Amino acid sequence: MKFRSVIFFFLLIHLTSCSSINKINLDKVETGMWGPIEVTSGKAASQLFYSTLESPEIRIKAEVIENNKHFLVYPAEPLKAGEIYLLKEEGRPKPVIKNIRIRKACILYLVHSNASSALWENCPDTEPFQLSKPDEAIEDYSISQSGELIIYTRFNDAGGNEIWQVNRDGTQRKMILDCSTSNCSNLGLDSFASKLVFIKKGLTQQIELMDLKTGNLIFIERSGSEISLSQDGRYLSLLDDGSGKLSVIDLENKNQITVQSGNGLMGEWARDSQSILYGEMDFWGGIPGVKVNELEIPSGEIKPILFDPSQSLEFYQPSYTHVKGIYLASVRLRSSGASRQLWLLREGAEKIKQITTDPQFHYSSPSWSPDYSELVFQRFPINKSDGHPQVVVWNQDSDTFRIIAENASKPLWLP
Repeated sequence: MKFRSVIFFFLLIHLTSCSSINKINLDKVETGMWGPIEVTSGKAASQLFYSTLESPEIRIKAEVIENNKHFLVYPAEPLKAGEIYLLKEEGRPKPVIKNIRIRKACILYLVHSNASSALWENCPDTEPFQLSKPDEAIEDYSISQSGELIIYTRFNDAGGNEIWQVNRDGTQRKMILDCSTSNCSNLGLDSFASKLVFIKKGLTQQIELMDLKTGNLIFIERSGSEISLSQDGRYLSLLDDGSGKLSVIDLENKNQITVQSGNGLMGEWARDSQSILYGEMDFWGGIPGVKVNELEIPSGEIKPILFDPSQSLEFYQPSYTHVKGIYLASVRLRSSGASRQLWLLREGAEKIKQITTDPQFHYSSPSWSPDYSELVFQRFPINKSDGHPQVVVWNQDSDTFRIIAENASKPLWLP
């Protein structure tokens, strides 16, 4: 599997009637603002391009992930929801991927009641609805980058749980693994929705990788936590619970990179799978603190990203934004107690904006909308014995907040 940079043309075409669609013989395809769009072709990825019927001057750089002549195409910036795009291949008069309609993104989250949790979906222009079945008690979930597939775990009658999959509209629900008396958790999908990684805990613990097309299971490691797959599915990151180190395993050649980190300090993979953000305990002048590094893959080079020599700031849950050199993190200001607030920062500790400011709440689990116009996260009151988590959305343009769910947690944007 390899990553390529290719120039594509994402071209906006307005098809306002069925007759115009039939005239150019386009099949309907729906995807999220970032794709990905999967193409099967015997030709090189460089021969694929987006073209327009009306505005050929519109060009947006894109990337392609290639795996055995299957190509995932990504725009370099999010496409516009509600519009239609056209993908073509050099030398072919007809489109390869046809009538690509970009849908609006939704939000998933867990709602808690009576010691059980249900998976809910909140979409624009519709009422929120329960995606899980009424008799399911949900523990964990993960989504494919395309937004088409949702994987979740539910309790079973044997004292363990099961792994299920369902489409975003609630159709084609099926169990893919019965974990029996064991508990399977920490689910992670690759961009192709072909690999699923998870931790299985029973009498022993192990990390397993499932081929979703064949159902085959591959043993990876006997211990570890906070696991995550790179978007191309080639690399697996995990925290070694004994040493507190971050390990990145190349699943193709089994090479491994190990760096110092710690529990609760994992960040996210870059979209191109060439780097990962992570936290590290930092003892500046003997005072413990937390800084953020970027580990480049496969070179193993470490680059300091967020750090504060004064040790007044600690950085958690670091993530990338669509702007190079700008990061999102959950920040603890030591002088303000235990609460963590969401900040946008440049490299070092240069604050661009403090998104949340209420020290009575702890803010975590941030997730960007595909076009980076909104941020969803959970917050929890830190001084209330009967407090419960809320799911909140921040709109970047208006700098306003709205609560979309009470007694809810683990929000994710569904592209």
